[in-house]
Amino acid sequence: MKRLPLIVFFLAQLTSLITVGQGIRAAPNSVEVAPVKTTQVPTPDTYTGRQILVGSGGGFTGFITTYYLFENGKLFRRSSRDTTFTFVARQPTARTKRLFNTLEGTCKIKKTRFDHPGNRYTFVRWRKGKQSYKVAWGMPGHTVPTTYAKFVESFMTMIPAASKQK
Repeated sequence: MKRLPLIVFFLAQLTSLITVGQGIRAAPNSVEVAPVKTTQVPTPDTYTGRQILVGSGGGFTGFITTYYLFENGKLFRRSSRDTTFTFVARQPTARTKRLFNTLEGTCKIKKTRFDHPGNRYTFVRWRKGKQSYKVAWGMPGHTVPTTYAKFVESFMTMIPAASKQK
């Protein structure tokens, strides 16, 4: 009840300002506001460094799931139903280096020409900026080089079970 007189006084003062024509004034413009710097978090669509993409899909539904590994160790997932990328986990530097070295050195992704996707298929892609190399398989009668099958198996071990698409 002690606040009621204070509220009545405030309302009376406000009413007199408005009726006299003075209006309610904003604070002076002399206060400077520092701009807030925001940083854009790179997504697989905007990232310009090296990326490894591993995915599979096709079949009756045409559903595709792709995993994206950045050279800084960030791992994302996106399915054909998703509108955004989902951050899965950050991989240790040693594992990330090993995967890039295996794909570029052992698998020779930049020199291998193998594009035989079937109704259901698997693919491995290497990308940096606008450069891109892809190997895809699944068509009966076309056997993928064993280094790629082993690479995908190794890559998929780092995907937590909760993050794997069914």
